[in-house]
This record gives sequence, structure tokens and C-alpha cells, in this order.
Amino acid sequence: MPIDPASDAERTERRDFYAVLGAEPSATAGELRAAFRESVLRHHPDRAATSDLATRRTAVLNRAWAVLRDPLRRLHYDRALERGTAETLEWPLEAGERPIAQPVRPRSQPVAPSRWHQPQWRNVAGFRVPVAVWMEGPAAQDRWIVEHHIAGQDWRAHSERYWLRYAAQHYRDRNRIDDWVGAVERLVELDASFDTLVRVNIREAYLATGMYLRGASFLQRIGERWPARSVQRAWIRREVRTLLGEFRDAQVRRGRAADRAENAELLLNFLEALEVEPSIADVRAAIAAHRRAGHAERAAELVERAVAVPVSEPGRWFSLLQLLTEAGETERASALLAEIARGEHPEALNPRLIRGDPVRRLSAARRRLTLARRREQESVRRRPRQPALTPAAGGVAS
Repeated sequence: MPIDPASDAERTERRDFYAVLGAEPSATAGELRAAFRESVLRHHPDRAATSDLATRRTAVLNRAWAVLRDPLRRLHYDRALERGTAETLEWPLEAGERPIAQPVRPRSQPVAPSRWHQPQWRNVAGFRVPVAVWMEGPAAQDRWIVEHHIAGQDWRAHSERYWLRYAAQHYRDRNRIDDWVGAVERLVELDASFDTLVRVNIREAYLATGMYLRGASFLQRIGERWPARSVQRAWIRREVRTLLGEFRDAQVRRGRAADRAENAELLLNFLEALEVEPSIADVRAAIAAHRRAGHAERAAELVERAVAVPVSEPGRWFSLLQLLTEAGETERASALLAEIARGEHPEALNPRLIRGDPVRRLSAARRRLTLARRREQESVRRRPRQPALTPAAGGVAS
């Protein structure tokens, strides 16, 4: 029986993308590219029976290659091929060409679900949260976690880092000061990584609660985990200095005179216990506190200790000058100012070493010294004079 050429020219069969290119699903990217080039050359219009058939086959080849050349799209196609749901293409057949037997692709067998795969739960900050709560958003998730995992729990009984991290944030938001600091300290003690120490922002906890000395002591102890000259130790020293500076500004420079003097001694003793040299700012605040409290001898002792320390930084000359001026040692301050101006301490006149303009610093020191002398003169004038003693008019009775 004769074959109708018109109907025979429109005959097609469905092939998957690999069958279109003449490659196997296990082919590498290079093998797949070689198969595509060979197929394009084989079905080129110059070699095909009709140009229309060649054009149609080339379009099908390009469509299959566009998917399989992309690693991600090929991965999705392979998964669909294993499940038996992969897309197929209409491959045009030549006149009289018989359809080829379609390759049987092995399908993946269904496996039992893993006990770890629980789609009814979602992970939020380490906690398992029901899907319904998770879909409601962060506020609902926080309420559920606090109600089922945080409320009624004691942070001392927990060693899970994700729990302590979430609980610390919860305590902070609700102004539970002691629990906040305690949870943060326990987290840092359990997690020895420097990243955790930085991320928990432990300095903020101590500053917000006013636990300056506790924070400095804790950080000094934690810093022993790393070598003395390491970057981590340098960071911890800066944090300790910041906490002690906040204590100085809040407790030594403010408050009642007696409390200021007591806190000044506490700060100096604490620095000595930590084997940290007091800064000029610490000594200045302590001297001012003792002078205001009427402890002139202790203030003078601190001045002598500060002056006796060898000057290792050029900028310290101006700090000593300010210290002597504030301590009422105007004569010594004037002598030191003259030495600096005459160039007896040349490093103090080097703008690069002192990181500033020496002329402006000298002018500022001279103005402070002039004001200090005026205050001394005014205090002397305001001081009440003692009346002179005169002998009795009648003399001494015999």
C-alpha cells in the first residue's frame, strides 16, 4: 500500500532531551557538548533530505541543549527523569523512517521518610516552631518560643548556646538586668570563640547595668584564653579600658565628695590588682576627688606618683602640665611650661609625635595656668582674716 508523502512528512515521535542529543544521562558536560555538535552537523540542512525537516530538527536540538547545558536546569531535569515526569519533545521523522525504541530510564524508588524530616516544624534561632506559628511571622514566633522554652526557665540550668543567646536577648528587652548579664557571661564561658564574645556585645550589658568593675574583671579573666600579644587580647584591653573609663566618669567625677574619693581609691586599687598602669585621666580624676573631699595629703601623694613616672609618650608632657595645674601646683606647672617652651623636651614640640599643634597646646596650657592663678588669688582674698591679739589694758594682776 503506498504511503502518503504529506502525512509521512509530518510523522513525529516523543523523545526525552538526552535521546534528542543522542547521549546518556550519565554523560559529562564535555560529552554532552560533543553529542550536541555531532547532532547539529548530522542534521544540518545541507545533509538533510529537506530543508524544512532540518530546520525543525535543529530547533528541537537547540531546545534540548538549552536545558542540559545549564547545570542547575539539568539537575532538575534529571530529578524529573528519575520520577518519570520529565518533559519530552516532538522529534520529526523522515519519510519512511521508523520510530526508535525509547530507552527505559531507571526510576528512583520511593524511600521511607526520614525521622529527621518533620515538615510540621520549622527552625527559628535553634528552636522548633510549628508551621502554623512560623507562618504568622516573627512576633508570633517570639511569643511561642518565650512561652514554651524561656518562661519559667533558669539560665543557670542551661548549657545550650542557642538557648542562652535567645534568653539573653529576651532578658534585655524586658529589663531583667541580672538575668541578662548572667546569661551573657555563661554564654561566653561556654563558647570559647572570639566571634561569640564580640557578637554578644557584652560591654553594652555592663554599661547599661552600671557593672563596670564586674565587667572589667570578667573580661580580664576571659582574655587569658589568648596569647598576650594577640589581636584578641588587644581588643579585650580596649574593652576593659572603656569600662574603667565609664566607671571613672560616672563614679569618680560625679557624686558626693566623700563617695567620689572612695570610688577613686577603689579604681586605683582595682587597676593595681589587674596590673594595669593608671592613665593620666584616672590620676587627674582621683586627685580632683580627693581635693574636693579635703584629702590634701592624699592628693599631693598622687601628684608625686604621677610626676615620678618616666615620660614614654611625648604627649604626656602636656598631660602632666594639665595635672599640675588642676592640682593647684601652679609654680611647678609654670616651671614645666617654661621647660617645654625653651625646647628642653624637644619631642613635646614635634607635631607628628604629639599628633597636634604644639603652639596651640602651649597656648591652651598657658591660659589654664593663668585661670588657676586667678582662682588662687580670689580664694586668698575671700579667706577670712584672723583678728590680731592685743594685750589686756590693765596688765596682769599681781
